[in-house]
Amino acid sequence: MAEKSKTVTNALRVLNCFPRADGPLSVSEIARRVDLPRQNVLRVLASLQEFGFVSRLSEKEGFTIGVKMFEMGMLYLRSNPLARLFTDALETLTESTQCASYAGILDGSDVLFLNTRDGTQPVQFIWKAGDRLPATTTALGKAILMLMSEDEVDAQLGRPKNFVRLTPKSIVTRKQLQADLAVSKKRGWALAHEESHAGLTGIGAPIVDESGRAVAALSVSYFDYPPDPKRMEKFATIIRRTCAETSKRLQDGHVLGAYLTAKR
Repeated sequence: MAEKSKTVTNALRVLNCFPRADGPLSVSEIARRVDLPRQNVLRVLASLQEFGFVSRLSEKEGFTIGVKMFEMGMLYLRSNPLARLFTDALETLTESTQCASYAGILDGSDVLFLNTRDGTQPVQFIWKAGDRLPATTTALGKAILMLMSEDEVDAQLGRPKNFVRLTPKSIVTRKQLQADLAVSKKRGWALAHEESHAGLTGIGAPIVDESGRAVAALSVSYFDYPPDPKRMEKFATIIRRTCAETSKRLQDGHVLGAYLTAKR
């Protein structure tokens, strides 16, 4: 294995602070997050700012992501075959359900949203491309995890004492998660009811490769009030069908193998 550059590693660690930030970060806050001396962080930020990867708003407000990061993100969406092929699937889901629809992949213990479509329902809660949530709190994440073995789930999520809780209904323990995934796998779709946001219900299903391994997922979200089991079953049927069709397109188009090879 080639020797890593400490300077580049530190720069990437600094950039990784921003996706989870609610707003601009001060130098002191970044230094605390990456556990580096303040002067070291200042030098890294100066280089990142010169090339447009971060932007300094003011002395008091601190740093935020720069326009170059936006350009890189858009390039990823344009060049990633999964993101490109999800466009038709999401449009189909939103047209059929009037719900907000999402496509995502696992990134460590999180779900990363690759693409989204706004719904037409009067009340919505929208996540956008590039957002991330704990996988155990979402239908997207559980749709991918449900096709993994227990060892694979552990490797993906680690073995934390408790999972991240976003609402009182979030899954917290490994035992709860395994029971939920077993039910999801049996019926062919995953459910997240008020686990990422109060009142919000998500239904998801996996996108699979030729071996049956889940590489991504699609989902819809809506406010299930008053509760309507028939509507839930209808949406589940639509999303399973859409995921099956999308999986076939990926496999027939021979783009999935190229993507996974490049990812390695």
